[in-house]
Amino acid sequence: MIVGAGDIGIPIINYLSKRGHLLTVIETDEKRCKQITGHSDAAIFQGGGTNPEIWKSIETEKMDALLALTNNDQVNMEVCKIAKKQFGIPFVIARADQPQNIAQMKESGADVAICPAQETRCLFLNALESLTAETLYEDTTANFNIVKVTIPPSGSIIGRTVDQLGVSENCRIVGLFRNGALVFPTKSFVFKGEDRVLVSGSLEFVEKIVEKLRNVEVT
Repeated sequence: MIVGAGDIGIPIINYLSKRGHLLTVIETDEKRCKQITGHSDAAIFQGGGTNPEIWKSIETEKMDALLALTNNDQVNMEVCKIAKKQFGIPFVIARADQPQNIAQMKESGADVAICPAQETRCLFLNALESLTAETLYEDTTANFNIVKVTIPPSGSIIGRTVDQLGVSENCRIVGLFRNGALVFPTKSFVFKGEDRVLVSGSLEFVEKIVEKLRNVEVT
């Protein structure tokens, strides 16, 4: 079941329909409903995702998953509550337009909450910084991320130890890749150029360590 057939919903509807999934779609916009009818095999209900009359018309007992994909966080939260708490749909995925609403979306019943803006930000930053740093995971609500940093050939950290890096208690060097092997460094471990270092911890402190690791020695 999919609530919201906008810029995210329609491509997902088309994808799932082509693979033979049985779909039920709720969408307020008449033109989008017609677009779905012309390109996908789905039961379509025009109206709001929180409309109780529409929910009464849907065979919710046959639903194994629901995606709340409107661009309104409050609507998506209410849809999650209805799906999970009233009808017991086993797996609920929700779109969070604002990153700060991810936790509340999960409290409302979402098993997974995804913020497209946050995910897009990570993709663009990874593209921008791909030569030296890549964000592998980020959770702004929990103030936590994991970054992979490549030490440049002329990096200022080369020849220094993990202990000399000055890692705070809110940050950890969890491992690094050298010559194709994963290494779990001790405090006396010495960095080399081209080491790919995995750093995890709070956003602020990880950023500081990343800058130290990718800093280039000026000659």
